[in-house]
Amino acid sequence: MSKIPWKPRRLTTKFMLGLGIILFCAVSIISLFFYEHLKSLYIKDTYQKTDLVLGHIEATMEYVRDELRPQMYHILPKEEFVREAMSTSFVNKGIMKRFEKRFPDFIYRRVAIDPINPANRADNFEARIIREFAGNRGVKSEWKGLITRGGKEYFAHFKAISMEQQCAMCHGDPSKAPHSLVERYGKSHGHFWKVGEVVGLESVAIPVDETFYQIRQIAFSLFLLGLAGMASLFLILNYFYYAIAARPLKKASSFFQSIASGEKGLDVRFDAKGPDEISALAESFNQMIDHLKESQENLAVSELKYRRIFEGSKDAIILADCSGFIVDINNAGVELLGRRSKTDLVGSVSLYDFFADEMALDEVFRRLEKDGFIKDYETIFRKEDGDETHVLISATYRKDKKNDVCGYECIIKDITERKRMEKRIRHADKLASVGQLAAGVAHEINNPLSVVLGYTSLLMKEGAEGRTREDLAVIHNNAGLCKKIVEDLLNFARQTRPRYEEADINATVESVVSVVESRFSGSGMSITRDYDPLLPQIIIDVNKMKQVTMNLLMNAYQALRPGGLVAISTRYAAGRDGVWIVFSDTGKGIPKDIQNRIFEPFFTTKEPGEGTGLGLAVTYGIIKEHKGEISCESEENKGTIFRIWLPARIAES
Repeated sequence: MSKIPWKPRRLTTKFMLGLGIILFCAVSIISLFFYEHLKSLYIKDTYQKTDLVLGHIEATMEYVRDELRPQMYHILPKEEFVREAMSTSFVNKGIMKRFEKRFPDFIYRRVAIDPINPANRADNFEARIIREFAGNRGVKSEWKGLITRGGKEYFAHFKAISMEQQCAMCHGDPSKAPHSLVERYGKSHGHFWKVGEVVGLESVAIPVDETFYQIRQIAFSLFLLGLAGMASLFLILNYFYYAIAARPLKKASSFFQSIASGEKGLDVRFDAKGPDEISALAESFNQMIDHLKESQENLAVSELKYRRIFEGSKDAIILADCSGFIVDINNAGVELLGRRSKTDLVGSVSLYDFFADEMALDEVFRRLEKDGFIKDYETIFRKEDGDETHVLISATYRKDKKNDVCGYECIIKDITERKRMEKRIRHADKLASVGQLAAGVAHEINNPLSVVLGYTSLLMKEGAEGRTREDLAVIHNNAGLCKKIVEDLLNFARQTRPRYEEADINATVESVVSVVESRFSGSGMSITRDYDPLLPQIIIDVNKMKQVTMNLLMNAYQALRPGGLVAISTRYAAGRDGVWIVFSDTGKGIPKDIQNRIFEPFFTTKEPGEGTGLGLAVTYGIIKEHKGEISCESEENKGTIFRIWLPARIAES
């Protein structure tokens, strides 16, 4: 498990830590600068010393070469060479040996890669420098700097030694060299040098370890002294910072936290006296609290308005995420989708699940992706229990900063009732058209039928007998049946003028029930009544309401089997100022696929000759004539229920 890096949280800690780092860095930089400055001064002084030594050596060599050696040549025989007086290298080394005894820290070297005297041979380090001088002849003939030899640090000053014309006598052709020099050192080394060639170097090195150590000690002492001063300054600044800034800021922070946590409301004020920045901050914060309070109030009002619209809307409002899962939904949406509460939907159910048609789902989201919105798209939703609802969808989708879809906002309107109403209107228009046609046909047929009935009755009264009388009876009966059909057509088309009167609906219904009850009981069927005795009298056409009762009872009789039951009930509809009449049976029921056609004229499921298909159409027309309503609920092999609502004061209206 990785450790979490420590981070200072308090402003005081941050400030003091930052100040401590700054002061520490300042003391360190000053100490380092002091150390480098002293070191630079010492190196400069050392360079001057080495330069002085080398200058002295060079002056000695010039004296030997220009003054002493020529005088010796005049005094000595031609072949003689006294190295103690005539060799510049020997004289210099002798002088420097005495110098080193007085100044043991100084190390003098005069060496060559191939010297006459083997004692003057350069080591590897010196040979490398000689070769470097030779490679940069005319450009670089001197080098100074710090070197490490034998584990010690030295300041070294190197100068290149070049072959000069005065040196050719000893280092040129060995046959011309002094005889004593050749006898002592031989001819194999230190000869055949060319004028201008870099053949060796001379150097002065001074050890600097001890001095550098002392400089470091001085710098470190300065550093420790600076740390002590820094600590004192740190404590003083800490006190003043706490008194001037930290304590007021801590007080302000506690106040702000109490506001943020809700411990204090937005009506409080932070008091800070004085013209300093803390007071200005307090005043700014008080202004911010005022603006925040105003914004909070406006937000609350806006949220309340939105929530009222959201929850009060009779249309479903649904918010979904980019995967279609419901994020929020109003009560109308819960009811539309057939659930008990929001918790059944939010976060666990996708809007996609309710589309009954996958092609409609694809079309909705294709349009959303293309246009960014969709308006009044009609489709069908399927609830959890399988019921289908006709809906109109209007929706838009939201995009995030990356222009990706991140959610949907939908308004869904339930148009199931409207679709039913449209269907009823189409049905009513159809019935009206059929009624107009039926009325025209009935008027044209009614007069000839009256003539036929009249003449057949007349012929039968004049004494027609035998086969003729039987034929006349058949003609009269069938003409009477046609007359009945014509009357039904006229009733359906409402061409007969109703006669409204105040009547007891219970008595009207019972007058029909009492007539047909014996027929029911004779077939092993029964009728039960549940009349509301407190029903007020209502305005109806008594004869037409009896016809409605007879039609419904006969339909029930034909649907029942032996042992079947018809239940009749009446109730007062107080909220609508009318009465309910309910006819229910336990018959075979009406198939679902034809339930929407049962009120159509001439539509029947009976065998030819058993019915005209006008009974329910006429019933529908009579109820509508009374400004009432009739509906049917049926389930195969379980029975049928007809509900009739009649207003109490239709005649007056």
